[in-house]
Amino acid sequence: MIDVHTHLHPPRLTAAIRRWFAEHSSWVLRHPTEPREVARLLREAGVTRFAFCSYAHKPGIARELNGWLTATARDLGDGAFPLATVHADDPDPAGDLRDALRAGCIGLKVHEDVQRFGLDDPRLDGALGALAAHGVFVLAHVGHIPWSDDTNDGPGRMTRVLERHPGLRIVVAHFGAPDHLRYLDLTAREPRLFLDTTMAFAPESPMRIEIARADVERGARQIVLGTDWPNIPYAYDGDLRGLRALGLDDATVRAITNENARRLSPAFA
Repeated sequence: MIDVHTHLHPPRLTAAIRRWFAEHSSWVLRHPTEPREVARLLREAGVTRFAFCSYAHKPGIARELNGWLTATARDLGDGAFPLATVHADDPDPAGDLRDALRAGCIGLKVHEDVQRFGLDDPRLDGALGALAAHGVFVLAHVGHIPWSDDTNDGPGRMTRVLERHPGLRIVVAHFGAPDHLRYLDLTAREPRLFLDTTMAFAPESPMRIEIARADVERGARQIVLGTDWPNIPYAYDGDLRGLRALGLDDATVRAITNENARRLSPAFA
């Protein structure tokens, strides 16, 4: 399996994230966070390749975070691939991203809610152009979910980003909820748009969506496995169980959990 959406953070940031969830949510996050243990558990679950990310929640830290991410990837070895982070308020997000790609990152993660800027922010145009030139992807948490359903017309904004950047691939996290049906309609017209499964299908997930088997099947070639591991309040296989409970055939599950991700980056081929 290929998991395109996992998290590894430096220890101080990890502690701050866990503390925030403990104080501001009902989620109980107990899975290990030490990078080697996170990777070991992923591999035990059958994951052969995974992308992991952190995010610059304020200006001035993206380059340091990218250095930590690429060093961690080298330590973890085969199958562990970092996604870079940038911040729109930094002087040169595009330069920061190009340096991160040269150091081994295979794409970019943007978290609109945490970072407080949108993927369509013009200050990111240079960085997104660099991704397109390298043939890699951006993983985008669009809007303020799960704390609010306000996505500021996420599907419309993602469409405009794709129009501005031919060659760019976008993976919308959390299956694009709450706009998932609109995104599924868009995937039929836009082969560079993908949705990940993160927290959308697990029966125990606080972000679980209501969706029919037929809707998943119509977008199945542009759905990829993502989990948010280890920052989830249930077992790793939650989304896999939820997908299988829909009655999808083996070929569809195989496409979602493995084959589709290979079109996102040469690292997954």
